[in-house]
Amino acid sequence: MRRDSDVSSVYSRKTKDVLIISQAHSLVPKLAILLMAMQPAFAWSAHEETLQTLNVSDTSFLTPEAAIILAYARSPALSKAFSQIKKGEAQKDEAKSAYYPQVSLSNSYSQRGEYVYGPQLKQLIYDFGKTTGSIKNQTYLTESYRNDLMSAVTGVTGDTLLAYSSVKRYQDIVQITKKMIASLENVKGIAELRLNAGLSSSSDALQAASRVAALNTTLEQYRNQLDNAKVNLAQLTGKNVDSLADLPVALLQELPQKQNMIDYGSIPSVRSAIAQEKAADAVLGATKAQHMPTFSFNASRLHQYQRDFNNSIPIWENQVGVSVDLPIYQGGAISARILQAYEALDSSKASVNQAWLDAEQKTATALSNWHGADSRVRTSVYQVDIANHTRDVYQNEYKLGYRSLNDLLSVEQDVFQALSSSSSAKFDRYDAAINYAVVQNTLLQLLGVDSPSEQALPDL
Repeated sequence: MRRDSDVSSVYSRKTKDVLIISQAHSLVPKLAILLMAMQPAFAWSAHEETLQTLNVSDTSFLTPEAAIILAYARSPALSKAFSQIKKGEAQKDEAKSAYYPQVSLSNSYSQRGEYVYGPQLKQLIYDFGKTTGSIKNQTYLTESYRNDLMSAVTGVTGDTLLAYSSVKRYQDIVQITKKMIASLENVKGIAELRLNAGLSSSSDALQAASRVAALNTTLEQYRNQLDNAKVNLAQLTGKNVDSLADLPVALLQELPQKQNMIDYGSIPSVRSAIAQEKAADAVLGATKAQHMPTFSFNASRLHQYQRDFNNSIPIWENQVGVSVDLPIYQGGAISARILQAYEALDSSKASVNQAWLDAEQKTATALSNWHGADSRVRTSVYQVDIANHTRDVYQNEYKLGYRSLNDLLSVEQDVFQALSSSSSAKFDRYDAAINYAVVQNTLLQLLGVDSPSEQALPDL
């Protein structure tokens, strides 16, 4: 494990061509409204329009890529993170402005009737790193905001895929339950045939009917969970969907057996914390420099209009020189600022360690969940095969009178349990792969997004 001090600031994204049947035309207005919300002149009108875009509409089909793009257009977190970057860029430009000439117009009037007015110019010569430290601080903060944006993009992508996976999960279990109800109806039919033939009692048919009723109740519970999952996905994408495409095949790739080879320095949250630490260090340097003098070049051309009783004498005076600003005593203010800067730097270092530990913990959890789910997927194949084979054997033996109905109902329950476990393991593996890719900042690459460039923001 190594610490990567290079804080990369940027990411670019090439949006894949996706199909949103009958709904593709709605994406462009959503993105336009998002961009309008970033312009102060349209703040309130854009706010009203954005509220309208939060309405949910229906669609018949959705792909994972389309769901992600819709979630990008709908997410306030991305708009907020993007605005924060723009704010950071403006603050960096403000810090750089200290290097440029400062021109002002002076105007004063005294009780003695003297007027003084005219242009003044001030140019910074040297300040022992005060301005440089301020610029570095804003530069690193902007890099931190860019990494925060990348975290937000990856987070929205992961949340959307997890919601998408949840809908697919409950759709799958609903289909399994329907098939099991049909199988139990078949058992019930066999029991009724045996009853009509005088080969069994009426209790067999009643017992089979009871199992069918119980599984119908279970089906309604799963349908309710499916509805909840669809609502969650609709809140992220703005679409009530009937049918979903399969999850990306890339999520089926093998994950590492161990996490000791993972580069945590490439994780946006860690890189953001590192950038914050560098910004705090720059502030410390600039604060220490406040003990040192500031040299500036000054030039002015002032017009003095003096009133002496009834006579007035207009005078133009040119002044050129170098000024030195050296703090001598300020009541301990500079020392207090330096102490604050030290504490802020220590806090930022702790934040780096916290981000590192969080990444390790989330990575370890995702890997453990993935390997556990992958093992269950492999073992459930045999479980499903043996349960289906046992059911076929038991049905034949029940028809011949060698097995009781309880045996047949028991094996039906085994089949349902095997199919349910197989489905659960499959989607648990999907979810673990998504969580791992989110924390490792590899999810966008898995979905076919280009590697990040040096200066471009993600193309939303």
